[in-house]
Amino acid sequence: MAAALVVLPLAAAPPAHAAETVPLAIAIAVDRLTPGAESREGCQRTSFKH
Repeated sequence: MAAALVVLPLAAAPPAHAAETVPLAIAIAVDRLTPGAESREGCQRTSFKH
């Protein structure tokens, strides 16, 4: 029983910042995207109640 308690912390999930593997074609396509200008048209501050 004590051995199980020692092993459990070592079997934790990988960290949230672990790298994700994507196909090369998708990586190239994402690199070619250009960000557009920000538009706040139609956004109302009162729509967000928090």
